[in-house]
Amino acid sequence: GGFYPGFQTQKPAFDLPVIYEDDHFAIVNKPAGVVCYSQRKQGHGLMTVRAALPFVLKPPKRGTLAIIRRPVSVHRLDKPTSGLLLCAKTKPAMVELTRQFVDRRIKKTYTAIVNGIPDEPTETSISPTDALNLGVDVDTTEADQWQKIENVIDEKVHTTVWKPLETIKSLKANNETLTLVELKPKTGRYHQLRRHMSWVCECPIVGDSTYDGGGDAMTLRGRGLFLCSNKVSLEHPYYNTEVGRLEWDALPDDKKYANGVLRLSQNGKVVEVHASIDLPEKFQSFLRNEGNRFEKFSREPENDDEI
Repeated sequence: GGFYPGFQTQKPAFDLPVIYEDDHFAIVNKPAGVVCYSQRKQGHGLMTVRAALPFVLKPPKRGTLAIIRRPVSVHRLDKPTSGLLLCAKTKPAMVELTRQFVDRRIKKTYTAIVNGIPDEPTETSISPTDALNLGVDVDTTEADQWQKIENVIDEKVHTTVWKPLETIKSLKANNETLTLVELKPKTGRYHQLRRHMSWVCECPIVGDSTYDGGGDAMTLRGRGLFLCSNKVSLEHPYYNTEVGRLEWDALPDDKKYANGVLRLSQNGKVVEVHASIDLPEKFQSFLRNEGNRFEKFSREPENDDEI
């Protein structure tokens, strides 16, 4: 099946765009509604990222060390969440990427639409420099303050840094407002972002049938979960080895920097990967439609009485 010989399966019926790829690892854009891999008896069949990877990724060139028989994702995204997923093509890349996740060196950014206006208490407000020192990927040249959520759930510390990006009026939302937020998890716990937005901020992510509380929020469920992993930064799993760095230094510039996805750290010692994607089209169309409906139906009726 696909580029990897020896698999007697059909190509799954969904697109899995490749954002970056080399002989060692790849980054793909998982669509919402698709699981990363199927557990026994779950019945997802071919509708998994695992089944699709051999059809969208190219095998490493001959001579590449310890090639895996088929590429595998090294972490997961919830079924309703879309966005960037890291995949290994070799055993050393799988080991190194897993180590970076364990050491929390992989920095992910999510964008979500939440129901309502989340509070920004001064006591949980932190500067961009504080956020960077915490270990998340922020631009310290921006003046925006961030919010830090840190709590213990199931005896484990959960830490998220977030800020609002935009507010849109909506007839269906709490406080008649939807908020576009940027979320940066320091830890990667089960349903962490969804729980933090719902339980701590009391503004659940739109379309979250597990944590939105039901009631009026159900009227916002029609287009799925509005949560996307749209940015990731990490250290390249191969080009920072002794042999890999020599190989990277010898590459022509177009392959060396891969349209800006690869770059050197400020001190010139580490080959970094910085990948980002646009938000799914449904984000902007949903916000636009909600804003337009609010404008249309919330205007005061004009007074047509004759004087």
